[in-house]
Amino acid sequence: MNIEETYELLEKSKDIFRQQGPFIGEYKEDKVVFVGDTHGAINVTEYVFRKFYDNVDLIVFLGDYVDREPQTGVENLSLILKKLIESDENKGKTKIVVLRGNHESPLTNFHYGFFEELKIKTEDAENAYEKFRDLFSYMPYSVLVNGYLCMHGGLPATLEGDRLGITTVEDIAKLKYPDINPDDPVGLQILWNDPRDGLLDIDFLPSIRGEGIYYFGERVTNEFLSYNNFKGIIRGHEAVDGFRTNMNGKVITVFSSVYHGQRSGILYHDYNNNKFVRIYIKMVNDQLIEEIV
Repeated sequence: MNIEETYELLEKSKDIFRQQGPFIGEYKEDKVVFVGDTHGAINVTEYVFRKFYDNVDLIVFLGDYVDREPQTGVENLSLILKKLIESDENKGKTKIVVLRGNHESPLTNFHYGFFEELKIKTEDAENAYEKFRDLFSYMPYSVLVNGYLCMHGGLPATLEGDRLGITTVEDIAKLKYPDINPDDPVGLQILWNDPRDGLLDIDFLPSIRGEGIYYFGERVTNEFLSYNNFKGIIRGHEAVDGFRTNMNGKVITVFSSVYHGQRSGILYHDYNNNKFVRIYIKMVNDQLIEEIV
């Protein structure tokens, strides 16, 4: 780990995030790839760039780049940030979006491996951790792509948990920013909340993940999507076997790490033909094997 190069990378990336703010805005692109949680799976990230960079219009990373095993979060995130900077400088055809996940926070990454990884890779671990923590606080929460609202977790409730905490994406754009933990309850829930089918008469149900975190149901999802004329929600956060759909396909979960005993999922959207393609990746004898559905 070259500490000076890493710090320069973080500063350049933070400048990009600062310009974007909590809500990046709207993209309408023909060929889009969505990447879920990678958690240091740099082999998956390398696959994404090798296969899609310069071949699609937009790659959206949905958060959770560090923590877990193997301890390659620094390398994984650094590769993504280098491509982000390259894209921002218009050196490549493909645009890059990097959203914040719940592991881009000291609430999790101080305890789930990232800080320990830094202690192994640099003698300046505490200072390095502070610089990464600062970067994470500037990462955007959300972006709208081809009518799909993208975020790491899901729809947030009010502090009381009795109704929807946002009406439009403008409410996301107005969130406290930067926010280290985050402390704003709406920002926190955007990173942590999960969809659940079967909540017919309940919009939000307290989650087993902890206080102030909720499951969001179909009724509130339909109301939000209808009010904003959105097609659906694309998110990460849950360790599913590549993909999962909720709310009759209106909420799509993508999980991209290959180190959780399940397949990695990469979601491709062909906008002009209104088609999603699911790409599964699994590890076989330390090799990535691709299956397209």
